[in-house]
Amino acid sequence: MTMKYKHIIWDWNGTLLNDTSLCAQILNDSLRKRDIPEITVKQYREKFLFPIKTFYESIGFDFDKEPFDNSNNEFNTGFANQFKSLALQPFAKDTIIKFSEQKIMQTVLSASRDDRLKEQVSFFDLTQHLQHVIGTTNLYAHGKEFEGEELLLTLDIPVEETIIIGDTLLDFNVAQYLKIDCALVSHGHNDMKRLDETGAFTFSDIQEFYNWVITT
Repeated sequence: MTMKYKHIIWDWNGTLLNDTSLCAQILNDSLRKRDIPEITVKQYREKFLFPIKTFYESIGFDFDKEPFDNSNNEFNTGFANQFKSLALQPFAKDTIIKFSEQKIMQTVLSASRDDRLKEQVSFFDLTQHLQHVIGTTNLYAHGKEFEGEELLLTLDIPVEETIIIGDTLLDFNVAQYLKIDCALVSHGHNDMKRLDETGAFTFSDIQEFYNWVITT
């Protein structure tokens, strides 16, 4: 079987890690402390965007009253303390193992801080199936374009044989910046309506993505 793609770049949060409900819960803890109305998971998926500060402002945080660092640190601490209670998305580990057996290069590229990303990927026993696990050097989740660009410059795989798979508009924007194809799954932090509007390949889950990509 010959696949078009020789390099799969995975997003982490929401794509491989099933963490949307936890993220909404931690966010609501911060909203409640400030007497700001809480949001549902549905509203979270309709509104979530990068940069994170802009998303927070869109749901009621006022950073004229307090620094963004306060709520951002609350989230990062809460997530670090609770991520071990999470599970991977359905089909995530099996699909990564299948690609590994087929000698397809795989990378996890995330806007999360690099050391925390590596800890989480290792906890879920995925590191040995991946060639690269790359996060950022900050806790602000601004983006991951630079890290992706640096990675691609070190590889001999043509960009047309590389695809990023994510769950948010950020992943689409990163793919556009890197000039690579993009697939988006709707089980994460953005809903299908927003993903469809990008024009990227969209799928309901990782199994559906796998079935498509192996025949492409």
